[in-house]
Amino acid sequence: MINLHEYIGSIATSLTEARMISDLKSLEIAQKFAQHDLLKHFSIPRLRAQNIELTIPVAIGELETKYQKDYQPIDNIEFSAQTYSILKDVTQRTSFDRKTSVRLKAAINNEVESLEKLIKATNDETSSLQLYAAKIAEQFMAISNEKIDAPALINRISENQASQIKPKQPVKQEPKVIVESYKLQEIKPENLIQIKMTLNEEGLEWHTSEDDNGNRSSKLLPE
Repeated sequence: MINLHEYIGSIATSLTEARMISDLKSLEIAQKFAQHDLLKHFSIPRLRAQNIELTIPVAIGELETKYQKDYQPIDNIEFSAQTYSILKDVTQRTSFDRKTSVRLKAAINNEVESLEKLIKATNDETSSLQLYAAKIAEQFMAISNEKIDAPALINRISENQASQIKPKQPVKQEPKVIVESYKLQEIKPENLIQIKMTLNEEGLEWHTSEDDNGNRSSKLLPE
């Protein structure tokens, strides 16, 4: 399968290249005419394409979804701060001692970075958050020596932090089409799409101009 815009573009490009080949042949003929005593008075044959009408059968194969390249699923600083607040709430503390606080914040920051990478790699926000919550609960109990209900803490982190994760947004959906004749023959006629194109040739010529200072410039302009 091929992207629809690439397929249509390739057809238009092929017609342009066909015109180029035709012009090169006209140039070759012009050189021969110029060297002939009688033919040099004749006009040079040249093909001009006008209103080329094409009917192209295709079938939609699938839609290819393209997502934003610079995907940032979470705000790391805010996510870390919210997790730290949850740990304080669970233990009903306004703060931890300095040593515990420093270790907890370092552990949270590391796990937040791992969470971000995991979401980007798997695109599975739910499972990634569950794993993050389990690791935070494990590290919290190891660092603080608090006796807490680990499953309850995991659920609380997962529920409270789920809204902080931004889903990956699609930026474009590109249809892929089936164009091979042998494949199209196997598809029901009602499932085929007929693309009708009308191409009009518009030539361009180089036009050279000179300003008052003698500077020459060339531009491509319509014939």
